Amino acid sequence: MNVNMAGSYITLLLLAATVCGGLEDGTFAKTLRMPGATPEHSEALLCHAVKMEDDPTYIVAYEPHASGEIAHHMMLYGCEEPGSTDEMWNCEETRGGGRVCADGAGQDSRQVVYAWALDAPAFSMPEDVGFRVGGTTQIKYIVLQLHYKNKLPVDTKDNSGVTLHMQRKQPKFQAGFYVLGTWGAIPPHVENYYMETACEYADASPMYPIAYRTHSHSLGVVTSGYRIRGNHQWTEIGRMSPQRPQMFYNATTPGMSVLPGDVLAARCTMTSHRDTVTKIGETNADEMCNFYIMYYTARTDDLTVRWCFQQNYHWEEHFSSIPDKASSLDGIPAADDDVRDHHMHRHD
Repeated sequence: MNVNMAGSYITLLLLAATVCGGLEDGTFAKTLRMPGATPEHSEALLCHAVKMEDDPTYIVAYEPHASGEIAHHMMLYGCEEPGSTDEMWNCEETRGGGRVCADGAGQDSRQVVYAWALDAPAFSMPEDVGFRVGGTTQIKYIVLQLHYKNKLPVDTKDNSGVTLHMQRKQPKFQAGFYVLGTWGAIPPHVENYYMETACEYADASPMYPIAYRTHSHSLGVVTSGYRIRGNHQWTEIGRMSPQRPQMFYNATTPGMSVLPGDVLAARCTMTSHRDTVTKIGETNADEMCNFYIMYYTARTDDLTVRWCFQQNYHWEEHFSSIPDKASSLDGIPAADDDVRDHHMHRHD
């Protein structure tokens, strides 16, 4: 099992659980794989659902089984009911396909459980942190969604997926997701075009960012996220080129808190050599500007994903002391080479 675990203690627990079928804390593994998918066209979105346990369980690590040559990205969504009773279904909601979840369309009806792209490696939670599913949560099922790059060759079936390393014992802290992003569009022939968003954090209980993940398509140069305190004190949560593996990276400032009244903000810096406007959307011809925050909290109630999406929003109209590095690749290993090579081959 090729899992890059954060700590040797957790690594030993997961390995022992896989071999022995569980420990005293109820550690076990659950694998979700596409059941022989055969995407019939490029940009296909296919879904497969797996029921979670009736009692609450906690995800402590994610082990992907996918290739960036086949999948543009892979998502795990939590649903009370899946969008179909079929073993596998077309879930291109914006193109007339079925829903991911049966309880409504759009982001409010689904919970983010995991996101993967660009051959990102495995990820594990810190010790004493777990993501709750099943039980009284809204995540009765997890839907595995694969966004395929191309139609597969004849007689080729795909089994991409994720192994969830889980435990039944309730950890000290609960993990959740806060997703920042933008709507809108990118003009043609622009360099360093900013797409920005920000929302006030209103929860009475502090949250503590563990990790972050950026997601854009071909035009993304760098994406950054911040906690803003007092409208002028900026603390970096994370900054990464979305052309690097789109994994969850450790938060830039370990142990930082987000308190009521703080603001969470994100910026995607885009460069377009295209002759037409590029809108926000699902396909490779579109763009996306997402900044995922994985956090932990001492809250014991069931969490739901938090969303902060803006359109035509500009930091400079609301805040002062914007960091100079918010659109910089400084300190991101190999990012300059990756972005340069990517844009040399993607002037479409």
